[in-house]
Amino acid sequence: ESFSSPRPDSVIDGISVYRTRLRMGEKLAHLINRTWAAHDIDVVIPVPDTARTAALECAHALDIPYREGFMKNRYVGRTFIMPAQGLRKKSVRQKLSPIASEFAGRNVLLVDDSIVRGTTSSQIINMAREAGAKRVYM
Repeated sequence: ESFSSPRPDSVIDGISVYRTRLRMGEKLAHLINRTWAAHDIDVVIPVPDTARTAALECAHALDIPYREGFMKNRYVGRTFIMPAQGLRKKSVRQKLSPIASEFAGRNVLLVDDSIVRGTTSSQIINMAREAGAKRVYM
């Protein structure tokens, strides 16, 4: 959580948040190449906003396209702090809108750097599938 909330230009204990996110994306790509060299990922899509840097670096290292697949409604608050599960699920769908053309017929790697409970992840995966993704990896 230390590196998922701050602005990219922040420095925490002498460590650049932006550089840390780049390294997270690079390490994810190396892990994928090491354990799943014959992957079938067509596109890397971040879960906005803070995962963009890691997703972009991951896509670059994997040599596959990076795309913005979700638009974020900035007027919906942080869903993980909402008091009830039903409210969290509903709010995710209000918070993120998929761009169907970026998912349609593709195997998608979603990159999210701020999974707290994981309760919204299933909603995000379902939204990607509903938008036409063949397979969704997270």
